[in-house]
This record gives sequence, structure tokens and C-alpha cells, in this order.
Amino acid sequence: MVTLVDGTEVDSASQAWRHECEARAIAALWSLDERRACLDRIETKRGKATADELRATMRKLWDARQKAGQ
Repeated sequence: MVTLVDGTEVDSASQAWRHECEARAIAALWSLDERRACLDRIETKRGKATADELRATMRKLWDARQKAGQ
């Protein structure tokens, strides 16, 4: 079991964990331009809804990091 940014516990093989891992990987890219380019490619290939969900998760991750003082 793993804990998502929102506190939910899920199986490490779940779709929710895969989604959060993808958002974390994009958020870890070096520059804003790289993050935007990656999200643009995802939007083109998998649709705007998927890209928007990733953006929302990245925002939650960023907010959690700010709240933790890192």
C-alpha cells in the first residue's frame, strides 16, 4: 500500500498510483518549458482531460510541498 498526496491509501499497482507517479515525474522535470512540452504531448496523444488531471495533481503535490515547508 502507498499513500497518495490527498492521504488516500491505494495499492501500488493501482491506476491512481500510476497517475500520481506520472504527475511527480513531470513535476520533477528541470524547467517549466519541459513540463509544458510534456503536458502538451500528453494532451495531444491522450486528450485534454488527462492533461488537466495531471496538472491538478501536480498542483496538489506543489501545495503539499509548500505546506510542509520544503
